[in-house]
This record gives sequence, C-alpha cells and structure tokens, in this order.
Amino acid sequence: MLKVSQRTEYAVRAMIELAQRRDDGMIPAREIAERQQIPLRFLEQQLAALVKAGLVESHRGAGGGCKLARDPADITVAQVVDVMEGAYYPMYCLDPEDHTCLQDSKCGLQELWGDVYSAVRQVFERTTISALAERHRRIATPIFSPAELTRRP
Repeated sequence: MLKVSQRTEYAVRAMIELAQRRDDGMIPAREIAERQQIPLRFLEQQLAALVKAGLVESHRGAGGGCKLARDPADITVAQVVDVMEGAYYPMYCLDPEDHTCLQDSKCGLQELWGDVYSAVRQVFERTTISALAERHRRIATPIFSPAELTRRP
C-alpha cells in the first residue's frame, strides 16, 4: 500500500533529533547518524536538501554541524515530505502533469484516491516536528507493535 520512502523516514528522524537537541547548538551529522542509526552518507544527502529548503542550518568546520532553522513547532511533516518527495500522490491519475490514464476524469476511483491523498496530507500538515519530538521523548522503549499501531478501530 502507501509507503513513505526511506529518504523521507530518515529526514523526519533527523528533524526529530535536531528538535530534541535544539538547546545543544550545532549537532554534527555523524552524531545524528549514530543516534538515529542512519547511514552517514545517506543522511548527508537528506540534510543537504533540508538546508536548501531552509528547514535546517548547516555550518562546516570546527564546531560545525546542523540545527533547525526555526522553531520545531513551526515545521510540519508536510514540509519535510514536500522537500524529500516533491508532489506526493497515491495514484498517478491525481498528478496534474500525468494524463496517461484513459479513464482520466471519468473514473469513480479517482475520487477515492483524492480522499486518500487529502486524509494523508491533513495528517502531515497538522503534525509538527515538535509534536513528533515529544512523542519520541515519551517512548523510551517501544510500547506498541506494528500490528497494534495499524489495527482498525
């Protein structure tokens, strides 16, 4: 089904790490990689994109590293997803640039995929990096299994 890319997962985890350590000043990428168990080379690519988007600040050299460019309460998951994924649609028929489907604009499924897109987007837009960092702080050890997190109400 819908899966978030590893690139986005790592970017969000890096943002959580930076939010949790906001008062520590500049955090070296190596420390973020070690604490979040992300390959350093891969993380550096995600951080470069986040810097370019203005979500993270980065400085090289002694005492260098990364930090959030603004308050984590003002950064949403949607902003991070947009940087990492660009336009993110559950089905190609929702992409305004893609009209390869012969049923384009004539299919009842298109409305379903639009509802899925809207629901996911709303969660991403209302969830801040600050809120995720707080969730992360509360959970010292995993208390939910994947099956518990995804079961239907």
